[in-house]
Amino acid sequence: MNVAKYLTGDVLDVGGGEKNRYKDLFTFKTFTCLDIYAGEGIDIVASADAIPLPDGSKDSILSTQMLEHVKYPEKCVQEIFRVLKKGGYAVITAPQWNELHDEPHDYWRYTKYGFVELFERNGFKTVESHQRGGFFSQSAQMTIRYLMDRFHLHRHAIAGRIMSKIFHLMGTFAIFLDRVDASEANRKHAIGWCFVFRKE
Repeated sequence: MNVAKYLTGDVLDVGGGEKNRYKDLFTFKTFTCLDIYAGEGIDIVASADAIPLPDGSKDSILSTQMLEHVKYPEKCVQEIFRVLKKGGYAVITAPQWNELHDEPHDYWRYTKYGFVELFERNGFKTVESHQRGGFFSQSAQMTIRYLMDRFHLHRHAIAGRIMSKIFHLMGTFAIFLDRVDASEANRKHAIGWCFVFRKE
């Protein structure tokens, strides 16, 4: 999955959070990070449903794991469309499954059909879609997240280090199983989705 080629020119990261962890994965002219909370690497502190930028001011937009945390996702998609230049691309990811996180601001989950419906009814054209994980990866993630929360592993340095190695093996094996299982049953399960949309 190589969607970095769509992120060029003047790039806006909507809801990117601190540190800009994806910034080094693509080539750009300028990179602007918007988030609702101030912090390191945040250029604009604002809500994704009211982006304080002019119409058509960005060549491409990135938004990763943000849409599940906003009360009004439709308005956020409309704002992304407004700020994007005609012909520009938006690379968007969101979960189909996840445990509750960043509570209480955890509102939505997205199937691929819901993703397409939300963006296409607001003017976008779907260019690419990529499923992240299948039954085995989803099951491994559920198990790992449960154990981390249940036993507070992030608070215990030694146990956390030991379990992280076990979790890594679990995840690697689950990814392998998803790759070799091309069945319809496996396809119905997903951790989440990555979509590329184009503003026509």
